[in-house]
Amino acid sequence: MDIDITLLDSIHKEAVRLAEGAGKILSAQFGKKISIQFKDTLQRDPVTSADLSTQEYLESEIKKNFPDHGILGEETKEANSEILNEQASDILWVLDPLDGTTNFMNGIPIYASSIGVLYKGLPVAGAIYVPWPGNANGLIIHSQKNAGCYANTEQVSVSRNDRPIGNRLIGLPGSFSQSNKFKSSFTGPIGEPRVTGSIAYELAMTAIGVFQYAIFGAPRMWDMLGGTIAVQEAGGAVLTKSNKNNQWAAIDVLIPEWESKTPTIKELRNWVAPIIAGNQSLACLISESVTTQPVSSKLISLPKKLKP
Repeated sequence: MDIDITLLDSIHKEAVRLAEGAGKILSAQFGKKISIQFKDTLQRDPVTSADLSTQEYLESEIKKNFPDHGILGEETKEANSEILNEQASDILWVLDPLDGTTNFMNGIPIYASSIGVLYKGLPVAGAIYVPWPGNANGLIIHSQKNAGCYANTEQVSVSRNDRPIGNRLIGLPGSFSQSNKFKSSFTGPIGEPRVTGSIAYELAMTAIGVFQYAIFGAPRMWDMLGGTIAVQEAGGAVLTKSNKNNQWAAIDVLIPEWESKTPTIKELRNWVAPIIAGNQSLACLISESVTTQPVSSKLISLPKKLKP
């Protein structure tokens, strides 16, 4: 990693400040009347004025303080196809201003604002805001490469158990049972499943040890980057499956070919991959124990394994 440490420190500090600012914007709008639009005709992918105002704040602050850095945001409005086809900047801020929009607009305080930073494809810093009981300013889970993960000012770590504990929480996608199951060779409890509706939130909960592990079927880069560096710096691992060999492996550089073939903004917007997050032992165990299954057997075998 050849990024200047002083620059990295300043990026980390700015990510924390921006997460705090995003949290203030979101908490001020939570429970209030907000405008809602949908990105799809089935109205399953909402975007609200809270998403857009938070995105605008984050982008404007980054452009003001780091004008030579790039930005990839879920709600960024690319002006034309030329921008989409431009190569990404070596330092790239990846933003999900509001992950858990459906929760937010329905009045459930389980959501996150996620900021992650890539340097030539390597996750190097991140900060995630989540609302938190007893803390008016929420919780900021923040991390920097080789410097640990913190929840506000307290250093945190992933869950340390080598096997799942039956009454401890895990994160599973709502669609898990439709395409996956635990192998018959896997014995014992898998943990207590929860579906929160926010990938960034579940990764943050994994980083601070609330979730033992979490599985995600197809997160976008803005969903998972801030949480990936958090889990890694909290002593855990984030695994993804390669399209080349169909094998799970720990994420190090997210885009290994960055220097030889720098990706375009369009390519990064289209990035998607399954991931498993947890401590090293659990993440590997779960990756070896979960398999996809034929449609005909989906709803028959999985519920038996979901019982602690």
